[in-house]
Amino acid sequence: MLDANLCFCDGTLDWTYANVVTSNYGTPTSTTKNAMGMGVLDLGSGSAGRKGGAVVLILTEAAAAVDDALTVIVEESDTEAFTTPHELGKIDILAATKGVIIGSETPTTVVFSCIPTRRYLRIDASCVADDDFKTVYAYWAPHPYKDL
Repeated sequence: MLDANLCFCDGTLDWTYANVVTSNYGTPTSTTKNAMGMGVLDLGSGSAGRKGGAVVLILTEAAAAVDDALTVIVEESDTEAFTTPHELGKIDILAATKGVIIGSETPTTVVFSCIPTRRYLRIDASCVADDDFKTVYAYWAPHPYKDL
């Protein structure tokens, strides 16, 4: 089921090109955390419910360069291995570049609301060569908003 801390990424390794892309830690395919501390969340058979939730992405430090570019996609799937992922959306801040967080926008915290309808949820992160976003944490916040 859900990680005890509702955690997609626990900040074990910096979000560098070498870790996220070259070593492919940025695209987890198991509820067991990989070497970067990233994993798939199992929402259980009931999924997220009608209220959904929010992905909370915490970039704790300034990126190595102002033009570094980080793409974070929120995906859901019927299988833990994400054999056929479904994109719920891309995370950005000022939409200077749609679906991309740029180095000049960090450090920051970003909240992305969504309503998953499938059992498994993950973030898929990527960046380009030489980019370094340093320590990043990502969490799932179920039912983050009050019903009116």
